[in-house]
This record gives sequence, C-alpha cells and structure tokens, in this order.
Amino acid sequence: MPNRRSINIMGSTGTNMSQTSSSVKGDSFYGYSDGWHTIQIVYSQFVGRLHVEATLAIEPTDTDWFGIKPQTTLGTEYSAGQSYVQFNSNNPGDGAEAYTFRGNFTYLRVRMDRAHVGDGTTYDPSYGSISKVILSA
Repeated sequence: MPNRRSINIMGSTGTNMSQTSSSVKGDSFYGYSDGWHTIQIVYSQFVGRLHVEATLAIEPTDTDWFGIKPQTTLGTEYSAGQSYVQFNSNNPGDGAEAYTFRGNFTYLRVRMDRAHVGDGTTYDPSYGSISKVILSA
C-alpha cells in the first residue's frame, strides 16, 4: 500500500462564484480500513458555503456524490440538517480550519457555492476567497 499523503485538492477560488475541486482518492481506494480523512481550508474573508462530498463508486458520475458533515477542530458548526459550513458577511471565514471525518470513501472532493450570495452570479470583492484546500488521507 502507498504511504499516507497530503494533497492540494483545490487552489484559489479567486473571483469564482462556484467551484468544485478535482476528485481525489480516499482511504477505501487504497484499501485502508480506518477511514480517517482531514482537510485544511485556508480562507481569506470568505463568504459562501463549503461542501465536503464523497462517493463509494469506483468510477463516479455526478449522481454518485453525497455530502458529509466533518467536525471542525476550531468550532465552526455545520448548518443544521445540511452538509455544508456557511460563512456570512458578518462572520466571514478567515485564516485556516481543519475538518476531520471518517468513512471508507473511494473519492472525495470539496465544493464552494455562492448561489445564495448577492444575485448568485456576480462576484464582489467583499466575498473574499478560499486560498487552498489540502486533504490528508
């Protein structure tokens, strides 16, 4: 089995209103059975929603992905009944946070969504950005 690793799965979101990372192989793909994964997100005054998604499919299609609810080490709560963390203009994401989750997923990805911000399509500099997302599996 390969060594455990960390990989940058999403770079800067820049002026994008929505962005989905590349899919990366999770623990199950490599035959690990503990299922522990951690992601680090580096924000800069970010306003929007961050989704962490996984699949059990070997060759996933768009309908194979489902949201998961990681636990943050810094206390940011996932929205009740939702599989995303939301940052509002009165409490933007700034700095870095780590989220840990467990599951024998074959692939993982993150998705940034701002459809609910402003008119949902036009970027404003006050929305900030995500600088990077790193996965350790």
